[in-house]
Amino acid sequence: MSEKFDLAIVGGGTTGLFAAYYATMRQMKVVLIEAQDQLGGKVMQFLPEKMIYDIGGFPDVSGEALVEQMIKQAKRHKPKILTGDFLEQVDKIDEQFRLVTAKGEEILTKTVLLATGTGAFHTRRPEEWNELPESSFKTSVPTTLMDMDSYQGRNVIIASNNKVGINWALYLKEMASKVVILNSNDTFLQAKQEELDLLAESDIEVHFHARLYDFLLKNDDKLSHVVFLNEDGHKETIEADKVLTHYGLELQAAPFEKWGIETTKGRISVDHLMKTNMEGIFAAGDIVQYPGKTTLIASGYSEAITAVNHAHLLIDPGTTEQLYSTVIYR
Repeated sequence: MSEKFDLAIVGGGTTGLFAAYYATMRQMKVVLIEAQDQLGGKVMQFLPEKMIYDIGGFPDVSGEALVEQMIKQAKRHKPKILTGDFLEQVDKIDEQFRLVTAKGEEILTKTVLLATGTGAFHTRRPEEWNELPESSFKTSVPTTLMDMDSYQGRNVIIASNNKVGINWALYLKEMASKVVILNSNDTFLQAKQEELDLLAESDIEVHFHARLYDFLLKNDDKLSHVVFLNEDGHKETIEADKVLTHYGLELQAAPFEKWGIETTKGRISVDHLMKTNMEGIFAAGDIVQYPGKTTLIASGYSEAITAVNHAHLLIDPGTTEQLYSTVIYR
């Protein structure tokens, strides 16, 4: 028997997280579906170490801190959250929707809110990744800079062939004990000369034509050393506590046309109530387009509120259009 919800939110970025909080505050039964293994969307993936200055109430806040607070807020009223699962199918059956995910999860919901952004960005692993011995460590190597405090005083290995690896190394060099980049190419893709100069002037160790070969673990399964093949094909072993990897991105776009959602130039056109062309399906955040649209994090919050309120009205026409948190938490 499929579990039934009032609202299914597709996308666990900042817009989706805030929508989950606001909808559950309104006592709607909510499920949130996120294709990535982690919540936080583009802020989690691209901006964890960056400072953000246009969030109300925060003169400045790091992307990591913002995501952590938003996840805490979203979970306040315990919505159901599915991560690492991609929504594949959306069918309207009578007055409700049937959603099916890639992992076979089946969900029945009265309304849907699309907060997908432009899609799910998956970080590529280096080509040699599949040749590494299977281990729990291998499957847990991060592809973002979230949890930055864990790099303090550590020996960090970055496997990357692009500018992201350089930027991570330059950022971590002040807090880490040692930073080493293993690049399987002979250059860094998309890197500016300024970034290359900063790398050359630093004490960051760089190995070109270097391919990961093995992870050596301690008795407690924590990392001890990394083994790689150098330019001559010989094995080298270096001490390591942490590993990061980034070999570019692949976009997994949401199949809007398959779901019956109309788009224009890759964006969903919505009205002032955040309604799409399909009754019962709303959209908010970077994926939507309307006159005067701004692509700010704060814009997504406002759009999420509008979408949730009118999804609630659609379910219960007699409900209050807008509800204040001061009324709920008095």
